Amino acid sequence: MNAQGLENEQVLLALLREGDERAYSYLFKAFYQALFNYAGRVVHDEDYAHNIVQGVFCRFYENRKKIVIEGTLKSYLYRSVYNSCLDTLKHEKIKNIYNDQVLLDFYSKEIALAPEVELNLRREEIRKAIDVSINKLPERCRQIFVMSKIEEKSNQEIANELGISIKTVETQMRIALAKLRKDLGWLYYMIFLDFFSKMF
Repeated sequence: MNAQGLENEQVLLALLREGDERAYSYLFKAFYQALFNYAGRVVHDEDYAHNIVQGVFCRFYENRKKIVIEGTLKSYLYRSVYNSCLDTLKHEKIKNIYNDQVLLDFYSKEIALAPEVELNLRREEIRKAIDVSINKLPERCRQIFVMSKIEEKSNQEIANELGISIKTVETQMRIALAKLRKDLGWLYYMIFLDFFSKMF
């Protein structure tokens, strides 16, 4: 069968369930790179991304006869990669945010059609995680952190406005950053390297 025949999803699925090597090769070539790029954006590690996607394809082949696909094959693969990314990250706070079923259903259906949806959604959920962590800071600590990182005021400006010393400002910032680092885990480093300046 030629490649044009394999573009028919029902035909492709039927051949995959039969273990047809041509169909599996077609599936791999058609989706691997896009899935790898997607996994990379989630886990921020190329080796993990490759392992995740390869694992998804291996499990798909091993379980091909009993897999039930609701929606499109593309959405199924993206959702499988997404779930594997969560397992790899092993970060329960972020995992709980993404495991909201309504969000997960939207994610798996829309990402295959519009990759920019994934980026916007991911940024919104990260913003939510940041807000929760910031609001858990002690009141004075939170106030100083917001003035510094969100309002972009210097330590001297903060000290003058609050009537405290610069040393107190610096101490409170160290406390805030330490608490955020502990609370957000791996996400903390992503925020300050990539997201923070774009989100506020």
